[in-house]
Amino acid sequence: MRLRGQMVSCGEPRKTTVPHENGREKGYAMMANRLLFLAPAPPSDHQGGGALRILHLLRFLGSRFQVDLIAPATDGWEDAQRLLQGVCAETTFVPPQGPGLLDRIGLVSPYAKDRALASVVRERLASGIYGAVHVEKLGMMASLPPQMTIPVVLDIWSYGLTSPLGIFTSAGGTAARPKPFVRRLKLGLYDRWCWPQTFCVTVVSEEDRMRCEGAHPGQRVLVVPNGVDCPAIRAKSDHAMTSPVLLFTGDMGAEPNVEAATVLATEVFPAIRREFPKAELRLVGRNPDPRVARLAGQGIMVTGAVPDMQVHLRAATIYIAPHFTGSAGRTKLLEAMAAGLPIITTSLGIEGMKVQPGRDVLVADQPVDMIESIQTLLASQPDRERFAQAARHMAEVWYDWSRCLWPLEPLYQNLLAPKAVAC
Repeated sequence: MRLRGQMVSCGEPRKTTVPHENGREKGYAMMANRLLFLAPAPPSDHQGGGALRILHLLRFLGSRFQVDLIAPATDGWEDAQRLLQGVCAETTFVPPQGPGLLDRIGLVSPYAKDRALASVVRERLASGIYGAVHVEKLGMMASLPPQMTIPVVLDIWSYGLTSPLGIFTSAGGTAARPKPFVRRLKLGLYDRWCWPQTFCVTVVSEEDRMRCEGAHPGQRVLVVPNGVDCPAIRAKSDHAMTSPVLLFTGDMGAEPNVEAATVLATEVFPAIRREFPKAELRLVGRNPDPRVARLAGQGIMVTGAVPDMQVHLRAATIYIAPHFTGSAGRTKLLEAMAAGLPIITTSLGIEGMKVQPGRDVLVADQPVDMIESIQTLLASQPDRERFAQAARHMAEVWYDWSRCLWPLEPLYQNLLAPKAVAC
């Protein structure tokens, strides 16, 4: 770990010997090019979303290559250091410093450069030991020097920017708030005119790949889906029902989740509650927006962050994810699949996934259809069991982290091939 000049390293350059022409062994230092990994936040095993994806990316890459991590020293960095023991060769957590005055004056990009982080990145790249840089999210590109001499792989997760004007018609109510519109406008301009030079961009779905390639002809794009740790999640085995529990999980401060929770609580759940007076709706996740917090009551529980999500997964009768906006490849939906829950979602909710509507999940794109799907499942235990088993099967076959990250291995085998240097 490095925090403002302190460092703990694991792993040294490997030494080996190879036969010389005269039969004697000649020593070589196998300077296997290391991978520098830039993350926008400390990885985490309990937050889900991007922090969870970063953790599993590091575990996957760290088991195959020498990986050094640089990330901001924000909340959770000490826990991240514990999780990464034996995973990264070196971890560097940099206390945020923010952009300088000149950076702020001339800031037209939606992404501000943190001076301290950029300085550490520049110093590490100057060492010459890296064969490639892996960058998580577009915002971290600001930390790279202007001229890069080694390949950059950018993981943008999803490529689905809404047009700047589209924000006015979104159901989330953002038209009345100018800041989201201005940021969306900057994102659109950045995407159109300031797209960075990269060796490869990784996205989470085929749909995102096609969108990215269409917007940036010639850009190499690789699909690396989101995943779930199936062995760590026990599948629900008993689908008998006494009082129905409907579950929706996620970051309850994220706008797509705020919208989904609002639709679920105000347009869907009241109809279910009339038929099943003891039914319960749980909105589980950190950072509940005030609009979500106000939904609590009349059978609706808003939990905020919870220490153990599996408690709620085991208690749930049905998992419902009414996503109408946002990106695909949601890790919380995959978590519900691994937990062996029958799932109801929207077409957008499963965009880019290999699940088949009507076989693995139920898809309902309107609140009235969602009500009907919930009633169908609540009325039939065999149907709940069938969809639950199908969801778990798809999670195991396609979305376990050990399977879905495999496209990264040949990519980095090519970029980080060891180069023998005579001793």
